[in-house]
Amino acid sequence: MKKKSTRRTEAAEVSKKAILDAAEALFAEKGYEATSLQEICDLAGVTRGLPNYFFGSKEELYRSVLERIFALSLTHELLRLLRERAQNPDTDVRDGLRIVVESLLDFFVAHPTFIRITEWEALNGGRYLGNLPRLIGTLHEAVQVLHEEIGWRDEAEQFLIDLVALCWFPLAQADTFMKPLGLDAHDPEFLARRREHVISLLLG
Repeated sequence: MKKKSTRRTEAAEVSKKAILDAAEALFAEKGYEATSLQEICDLAGVTRGLPNYFFGSKEELYRSVLERIFALSLTHELLRLLRERAQNPDTDVRDGLRIVVESLLDFFVAHPTFIRITEWEALNGGRYLGNLPRLIGTLHEAVQVLHEEIGWRDEAEQFLIDLVALCWFPLAQADTFMKPLGLDAHDPEFLARRREHVISLLLG
């Protein structure tokens, strides 16, 4: 009986992950409003009732997708890097910033659905994302680390805005702004040049 119960639990987890993966892909491609639960079920290969069984509604499924994305999002990575920098005050500022910029760019390249879903949220006034407690808490904590542990003398909020924006824009606008300039935002040589440019701009 225990084995049967374990197999059921494992099967449920596999189905749940398939639904989250499908929902993330479709929400990124089409946005929340234009994505139907039936499309999610078709892509996940599950029956129509399973998303509601696991998540309760399309809206709760969307919230779960956002929570999962931000569980390993750039804000958490940024916070980790800032804390490492605070624990090693002898580390050269430029070297520390290079690691942060490199990690952010790598994250954006590796998680295109993160960028697309965030862009959809921006178009819809941050209806869900703007009130996500985990994101808000992490950003406030990052500002606090900059002020209290690193002793950042300038405005920490402005630094974070500049850092994320400078890394974000080329990848978020890879097809709309970069392509007409003849630039491939995912090209390793471009990313290396971008990293150095961002560091120079932020360190003045």
